[in-house]
Amino acid sequence: MFPKYQRYSVEMAVSYETSVLGEGNHASLEIPDAILDQLGANRRAPLKVTINGHTYQSTATGVDGQCRVVFPSKERLAAGANSGDKVTVTLELDPGIRQVEIPAELKQALEDSSLIIRFEACNYSTRKEFARSVAEAKAPETKERRIAKVLETLQARAE
Repeated sequence: MFPKYQRYSVEMAVSYETSVLGEGNHASLEIPDAILDQLGANRRAPLKVTINGHTYQSTATGVDGQCRVVFPSKERLAAGANSGDKVTVTLELDPGIRQVEIPAELKQALEDSSLIIRFEACNYSTRKEFARSVAEAKAPETKERRIAKVLETLQARAE
């Protein structure tokens, strides 16, 4: 038996069938404990999730005693799946560093303010949220405000 830290480096995929759980505009997929055991993972494992040939990254999470992974509408659309559909899910541990596409304006501001290293030191979810907030801004003023907020937040973490 491998120690837990070594298990994460073993490339293994586990497939199972489940239904897409719809909760209003949100959806998720239950991950049975037996599947987590096969992966050698816990309820906060970083995962690659594949459904109908479409793969996306997510993190397992506990919800009301169950382990689930979110299934965002963008990913449901790409996978051709809807709430209530029965799907075959393939999970793989995703132990590598997760890259986030940084909007050009944010990247330039991070480099100009020497905060790029601090940005890259943030966890995946934080980096993704910072980048998303800037990328989704339509008006230039909104984009500038959001970039300033990211820089302010990162600067405050240093103090």
